[in-house]
Amino acid sequence: MANEMLLLRIERDKLLLESDWTVLPDTALSDTKLSEWKTYRQALRDLTKTATPKVISIPEHADVLDPSSVTFPEKPS
Repeated sequence: MANEMLLLRIERDKLLLESDWTVLPDTALSDTKLSEWKTYRQALRDLTKTATPKVISIPEHADVLDPSSVTFPEKPS
């Protein structure tokens, strides 16, 4: 299970990094949109507590996270 959680954290951290701009002090988001993004980011952080990720092993390659094994939160529009 350690490898699965590591791969989940890698994907989760990528999504958090992509949304870092939403919490910068000079972002032009409305209060409603800012709240949506904060909720999304918290849901991403909570994935490691709720998800049971699975790994796809590909011979002669690194293992990859099975995308069907984790339901990532929907990114705000």
